[in-house]
Formats: sequence, C-alpha cells, structure tokens
Amino acid sequence: MSQNPAHRAPTRRPQPQARIPTLGRTCQLLRNERKLTFAKAYARHGISRSYLTEIEKDTRPPSLETLERMIDGYDADLLLARHLRELRAPAEGLPSTDYLRQCVRENPAAIDHLRDLDGHGVLAAYLDPLWNMLACNDGFRTATPGLNESELLIPAWLFSPPAKAFFLDWTSEATHSVASHKTILGRYRDSEQARHFMQILGPNPEFVRLWTASIRVAYGRNASDLLHLLDPTTGEPASYSLSISNVTQSEHVLLVTAIRKPYSGPPLRHPPSSSRHASATRR
Repeated sequence: MSQNPAHRAPTRRPQPQARIPTLGRTCQLLRNERKLTFAKAYARHGISRSYLTEIEKDTRPPSLETLERMIDGYDADLLLARHLRELRAPAEGLPSTDYLRQCVRENPAAIDHLRDLDGHGVLAAYLDPLWNMLACNDGFRTATPGLNESELLIPAWLFSPPAKAFFLDWTSEATHSVASHKTILGRYRDSEQARHFMQILGPNPEFVRLWTASIRVAYGRNASDLLHLLDPTTGEPASYSLSISNVTQSEHVLLVTAIRKPYSGPPLRHPPSSSRHASATRR
C-alpha cells in the first residue's frame, strides 16, 4: 500500500558546508554565482558540458589554456583569477605548526625582537601562514582576551564570544578573514594545518554562513584598513594599523605587528564604560 503523500517527511535541502577550496569546486561555485547553466557557460567559454562537469568534479584538471578561457568567460576579477591559477598548481608544502613554533621559540633573536617591539608599545606575534600562533609579546597577548594556550588558531578565536565582544566592526573583520583564508587554504590545501582549520571552524554556523555566502577572496591586508577594538585594559575604543611580513629566515613564518592609532572606527552606539568592559571580559 502506498504511503499517503501528505504524511511524507518534507525533503530537506543539504545544509551548506565549508570546505577546503579545490579548483573544481571553486569553478562550480563561480558558475553558480553567475547563474549560468552548462549551456550558457558554454556560450561564454566554449567548454563542453561533459568536460566542464569533469572539471567541476575535480576528476579532470583543465589545461592552462582552458582555465584562462574560463576566467575570461566568467569575467573573474584579478584576485579570483589568481586564486584559480593557484588551485590549478600543485599544493604547496607546509611544515607542521609544532616544528615552526619550536624554530621560533628556540631563536633568541626572534624572541628578543618581540620584546623590543613590546617596549615600544607595538603588539607583535609570529604566525604560520594559516594564522596559528607561534609566539607573541605581552602586548599582543593582552589585546586578545580569550586566546588561550589550548587553541592558538587566530581565526578560531575571532569567531569566539570573547573576540566578538571586543571587535567594534566584527562582521567586517570576520568577512575579510574568511576571504583571506580561502586563498591561504587553497595554497596549502593538502596540509595538516588546512585539515585542522576546517575541523575547528567547520562546525561554527557563523563561519559557515560567511564562507558559503560569497566566492570573494582576498590577499593580505591594505595598510590603510585599520583594526578597531576595545582596549581590553581600559574599555576605550582604539584603532590599530596592522602589518604582515615574512620573516627572512622562513617563508612559512609571518611577523604580524599592530601599532595603535587614534580611534577612527565606526560611530559608537554607546559610550565606552568600565561596566561594559567588565561584562565583556567576564564573557
């Protein structure tokens, strides 16, 4: 006897998932964002449905010429085109975070540099390419409430309640972090750190929402794009100029510095107060 259609459970759409970027998946997302069927995509770049299907399933990598036709046909911007070319290239290798952390912490000159910067009021930290903490100075540690020794992945901290309480434009910072890490994870997509990143952040609903909302990517950070935070000590708003550079001894170690500037962020809805600061700290 057939089941009454009225009693059948409604079909559930698969929930969006955040995944490490691959060339095929990114090409599929790009075509979908342009709202192109296979036929309309063919009209733009001349790649057959069967070939395009294999590309999007990551079962047949495109030639460089074919990829360039797709980039032109989909009208990809310069950053997205760069991302697609990097995804076609072999994944880059990355030493383990523990190894990089040991290299930094056993380097007296590197640790002394952190202390010198601290003495000049500069927040500073050494990070690996995926923004795992390797070492930092006291100023940086104070400015990142809730970042603890058990989880030193900066993006994971960014999506935590303590961080959200201190960022004065959290959505903008989280969106930029997601766009930047799409390119970073794409470059190091076969690494242990990339898998760890998704293991930690993949279950976070806000991270997934931002990751799947757009195919936008970013490389680095504009020096004029200031970071706006509440000072964790006083509760007063502060702006910081952020700088990211490679350490000469290793391309896999980044030095991140933040210099305090007069506050120039979004208008404050409520005047900063010690009570708000205390509440945020308790969370």
